[in-house]
Amino acid sequence: MIPLQEKNALSNTIFREIIMQTFISIGVAQMGISANPAIMRTILGSCIGICIYDRIKKIGGMAHILLPNEIKKGTPEKYADTAIPLLVDRMLKKGCNREFMSAKIAGGATMFRFQSNLMLGQIGERNIIETKKVLEKTGIPLVAEDIGGSTGRVIDFFLEDGRLKIKAAGQERMLYKV
Repeated sequence: MIPLQEKNALSNTIFREIIMQTFISIGVAQMGISANPAIMRTILGSCIGICIYDRIKKIGGMAHILLPNEIKKGTPEKYADTAIPLLVDRMLKKGCNREFMSAKIAGGATMFRFQSNLMLGQIGERNIIETKKVLEKTGIPLVAEDIGGSTGRVIDFFLEDGRLKIKAAGQERMLYKV
């Protein structure tokens, strides 16, 4: 049994370690950029979460992409074809170097099956295809992915080392490669 004083000291230490890391929640059609120590989180279905990391600066960016292509001007964070170049540009302005950047993607699930509307029913697949196409144009390598399927995901992007934790269907896994 741990004496009460030691127990309180241990709890305070754990609490301090937890609050020292900034936790950033990224909503639908949003993006964010931060530096270590921070954890970025988003919740995905057919949307794509793209995480780009500069392994030297330990700066990361995340975008929550809702749709593959910009339909209406005004919200570039919403679409793969505009959000990815915007995220890369913002990271470069923060001092990141394209040479040290890599990307991970997650999401693109088929959450609902629609018989009458094939375009709507394939939104996850279309998001995956467009995200990969646009990412390739940036010259930033895609080093890991957890895409497709039929279940949603929660992703946590750790900026201390670029790892990505994925929680889906009661399972949890880590993507470490940067």
